[in-house]
Amino acid sequence: MILFGCVLSILPVVFVGSFSYIQSSKQVQEQVNHAEIQFIKQLNSNIEQILITVNHTLTNLLDSTVMDNALENPLDASDFQLYNNLRSEIGHLQSFDTMVEDVIIMNLRQDWLIKNSGIGRLTEHPDQEEFLSYLDMKQNSSWVLLENGDFSDSISSGSCPYTISLVKKMPIVKSGKYGLAFANIPACNLSDMINNEREAEEVMIINENQQLVFHRESAMIGTSLSDHPVFDSQFEFSDSSGQIHMEFDNRPYTVTYYKSSFNNWIYLSVISIDHLTKESKKIGWFTLIISLSIILISFIFVWMTTKRLYSPVNKLVKSIRGSDSEQQERPKNEVQVIEDHIKHLFSSKSKLEHEVRDHLQQIRSLFLNRLFIGNLRRAEIDEKMNYFELDRHSKNWKHMTVLTLQVDTLDNTRYELKDLELLLFAVSNIVEEEIAVSYRFPTVWFDRTLVILVGSEDEDVDQVNSDIYKLTETLKTLVERYLDLSVSIGISLHFQEIKQASRAYNEGLEALKHRIKLGKSVIIPFSSINSGKPSVIYEYPGRTELELIDAIKIGDQEDSLKYLRIWMEIAINKMQSPSGYQISLMRLMNNLLIVKQEAGISFQQIGAHEASLYEELLALHMSEEIEEWFKERLISPLIRIFSDRRDSQYRNLSEEIIDMIENHFDSDFTLEDCAAKLHYNANYLGNVFKKETNYSFSEYLSNYRSQMAKQWLMETDMTIKEIADRLRYNNSQNFIRSFRKQEGMTPGQYRIMKRQ
Repeated sequence: MILFGCVLSILPVVFVGSFSYIQSSKQVQEQVNHAEIQFIKQLNSNIEQILITVNHTLTNLLDSTVMDNALENPLDASDFQLYNNLRSEIGHLQSFDTMVEDVIIMNLRQDWLIKNSGIGRLTEHPDQEEFLSYLDMKQNSSWVLLENGDFSDSISSGSCPYTISLVKKMPIVKSGKYGLAFANIPACNLSDMINNEREAEEVMIINENQQLVFHRESAMIGTSLSDHPVFDSQFEFSDSSGQIHMEFDNRPYTVTYYKSSFNNWIYLSVISIDHLTKESKKIGWFTLIISLSIILISFIFVWMTTKRLYSPVNKLVKSIRGSDSEQQERPKNEVQVIEDHIKHLFSSKSKLEHEVRDHLQQIRSLFLNRLFIGNLRRAEIDEKMNYFELDRHSKNWKHMTVLTLQVDTLDNTRYELKDLELLLFAVSNIVEEEIAVSYRFPTVWFDRTLVILVGSEDEDVDQVNSDIYKLTETLKTLVERYLDLSVSIGISLHFQEIKQASRAYNEGLEALKHRIKLGKSVIIPFSSINSGKPSVIYEYPGRTELELIDAIKIGDQEDSLKYLRIWMEIAINKMQSPSGYQISLMRLMNNLLIVKQEAGISFQQIGAHEASLYEELLALHMSEEIEEWFKERLISPLIRIFSDRRDSQYRNLSEEIIDMIENHFDSDFTLEDCAAKLHYNANYLGNVFKKETNYSFSEYLSNYRSQMAKQWLMETDMTIKEIADRLRYNNSQNFIRSFRKQEGMTPGQYRIMKRQ
């Protein structure tokens, strides 16, 4: 018994100890590996945030009006203001957040090069050929690693030997490229972003050519990954992220990598597995000590209690054999514990039976789900119907019908989305209490649809239809009365064979889709759809859609909502099938997204994501909800952005026109001359200027000339004739008449009055 007791106590301790050590080591390793992956992804997120910012800012700079003007001019002394504006735009890119140290812009056609040190002729620059070689890049934009030693004129002021540069060809919107832009970031500056407290871990970043663009040792930057001791050759990273186990100098290493989808850089961390398993080894030693202690205590306990165990066992044997020891009070021992446990098992019988019934209901619900989906063969249906005793009543049914019930919406009710599960349970209870068990199958939920198969023993189809209609009206009324919710119910065609239940279920769902036209709180028999007639194909309201898009582009909120309402009326009233509604709605949303894309508007600007928009729209069933969704999620945000852009453009154009008037008021300067210089239609410019200043071009020019005339009369000794000639009047008499009309006195009288 001592040997048996030792084996019985020691084996579980050995098993539990070994299992605990293996599981804890595995958990530690998994957690460390997960932490490594999260660290690499966080590093990728931090660095890409800067790279994306640099890319976006540089793209905006190259796509700006200032850059377009600069590319068309030689930037000599007469273009000083243009150069000054361009330098100001470049300064926005060189900020602490972007880490951009220098921006180099060159124009092969106009022969100039701009960088921090100033502007110069490209043909005179010592690194002309090195720069222009990037015009042969396959892509119009690329991140490249530049070695500072390859350039005669330094591209970096620091001691870092390499520079990470975003190279873009110019102009952006034209096919013929004759310029380049370089946004330079010293490679060593990226190390400031990484807070790696583990000295045993080595972090690096490689580009598409497996060339190191980051390493905490600056001497490693620019070298090939194959030169690294752990990676002794070109290595293929097939997946977007993962971990690889490698060996170097008979020591195992874990390589964690993540491939960026932005610029195909690969972020790597290399750490020794021995370093990672330090914690698990400590756990192993601790587990071993605890296990040995338990084994020793178990051995002592078994040795001490074995003697006491034999006595009750012997008494139990004597009692079985009919000895007279039955009259003695039995001591409380292990046998009695086993007996009490057996009694407890018997007492748990009812609980187990209750659990079995619950499982039976779950299996029955699974069978009904498969029945309505249509995944069962006839033999399986008959077998399960008999097993769950569903054929006890259904064999007497002459007609069967499937009802599909859905809650219309929780909007404008006292409920929230978190209450939906409880509401669905309440609806199910109402249905099961109203319909007798002998005339229905157990109800089942498909997502948010309650499916009810009801049967009737009446052979008269008209009577069956009447009973079904009364039943659905009752159910709808009860739900509205007790839960204050509107529900809609779809009614399938009648059928006689249970295998047709899946077809009837689809008919009920199809009927519910017509709520988009009929509204909420309706009962829709499938037999009434299209009144038994084939659907008529109506033309998509494309013209109304174009008018809607035009109203959005000009920022007209009122017209936009009017055309949206007209579009909805055409789409809902004329298109008969639910699939037609959905196709039209998807088409309208796609065309609005195309407008957004063509205007360069991001999903962040309208506060949405592309995938979520599709999901949100497909989840709506009421025309009022759909119209409000289009207004709030797409149309209003687009109108706001287009209006802001229009106002900014009008203000800039008006300021440029005023500047031209002030510089050319003493010449025969017309609105057509201004339009030619600004490359706009004269009528368009006149309307914009009138809207911004409340003056026409000629009125503003006349007023400004009048102001200059009064200034010269007060501050100079110019004659009336000289002032008239300077202001482009045909003769001095015309000037005097015009001045008297505006000021109520002649120029001479005005001069005398102001000088007194």
